[in-house]
Amino acid sequence: MSNQMLIIGSNGGVGKECQEFFSKTHDVIPISRKNGDLRSKDFLNEIINNYSPSIVINCAGVYDVNFYETLEVNFIASSYLTFEFYKKMKSGHIINICSSGANSTGWRDMDYNRIFYNVSKKSLKNFSNMLQTSKNQSVKVTSIEPAQINTKMGDDRHKGNIVESEYIKQTKELIPMKPSYIAEVIDWILRQPDPVVISSIEIQNLIVKQK
Repeated sequence: MSNQMLIIGSNGGVGKECQEFFSKTHDVIPISRKNGDLRSKDFLNEIINNYSPSIVINCAGVYDVNFYETLEVNFIASSYLTFEFYKKMKSGHIINICSSGANSTGWRDMDYNRIFYNVSKKSLKNFSNMLQTSKNQSVKVTSIEPAQINTKMGDDRHKGNIVESEYIKQTKELIPMKPSYIAEVIDWILRQPDPVVISSIEIQNLIVKQK
């Protein structure tokens, strides 16, 4: 099996941590915005045609942009890469970094950008899970759904209406997880026995009372 690991969105917090973490054990191929625009199908096909990884880690994600760009990057491009590599790979693993927002039903006065983001990640999670369930290939597909991560995107995403009640906002706070922790979770998933598939895993933050 190829030792090549493709990390999409390698310039972001989780992507950068994955690149650093796995470069010791894998032939890591980082893909970031400096390589091309994920909204371009030609660029997506270039990635698919040029690489034959055994592991694909998709960390691509945008927030606080318009509806089309959010869906294009977070769902359309990500699911297209997932599907095409799934068909191409004989075995291996595809991991999509989604969000705990994929499991949310929303709340009153929810910000529009949050709606766009959650819908895009929910769509990617559903696609990943259905592809895994189909079992058309000997390729594992996993959706990881973390809540707040200590990254710039995490800061942007959790401004405004992320907390569902004023009571929680005033009396408690979330402890964001480190991006390096997500890399460790991915490593744990990859080390599971062959018959075991972690199709979906949600990771929530600890909530503590403010002093």
